[in-house]
Amino acid sequence: MRRSHFYCTLTLALLLSLTCTFQFQAHAAPPAPLIKHLSSLLKWTTTVASSKAPQSEGNVLQFEDGYIVETVVERNAMGVVPYKIRVSEDGELYAVDEVNSNVVKITPPLSQYSRARLVAGSFQGYTGHIDGKANEARFNHPRGLTMDDKGNIYVADTLNLAIRKIGDAGVTTIAGGKSNVAGFRDGPSEDAKFSNDFDVVYVHSICSLLVVDRGNAALRQISLNQEDCDYQSSSFTMTGMIP
Repeated sequence: MRRSHFYCTLTLALLLSLTCTFQFQAHAAPPAPLIKHLSSLLKWTTTVASSKAPQSEGNVLQFEDGYIVETVVERNAMGVVPYKIRVSEDGELYAVDEVNSNVVKITPPLSQYSRARLVAGSFQGYTGHIDGKANEARFNHPRGLTMDDKGNIYVADTLNLAIRKIGDAGVTTIAGGKSNVAGFRDGPSEDAKFSNDFDVVYVHSICSLLVVDRGNAALRQISLNQEDCDYQSSSFTMTGMIP
């Protein structure tokens, strides 16, 4: 944009200069050479300006045969609207429902008759920041989740600016959430601050959560309990789960 403005300004300045020269020397030179010169000048500035614009190389598509797209669940047929899904080692689907502020479990295969089971939160869409029993806990429009080797679920509770944990003991807060103001602060869990756009990813090799803090353009790390990373089976049962 700045470069284009520069060339427009240059063209106008040259036009003004040559016009003044023509006015002073109109009696000595015919207008044809001047017009020809101005045309060449305009063509040059246009060419220079256009050559600086990004050039698209178009699209080159190579479709591979054998793939079919099929809608298996439409709208909120399951009673939930999954925002993000993670698959456990035993093939169960765990979904975070940003609209209704809950976490649910879905057993494949999926169809219009599939039903979600509540893991934590409320099917009625109640929001808040309440830890404790899974079916009494409240989230505030969460948008991300991940799962460690033991089967603990970690939730990016977006509008609570907190990271929550769902385990056998219920729901707890492991980082953030003390303040309702977004920020960027490391330190002990209760003092940490996140932006209002973040996600969580479990990384087994370093027994940690990575926080993809998009709003702060940063990757943050939270070390987990070693026993949660060395667990041999992730098929855990949630005592507070509603069938």
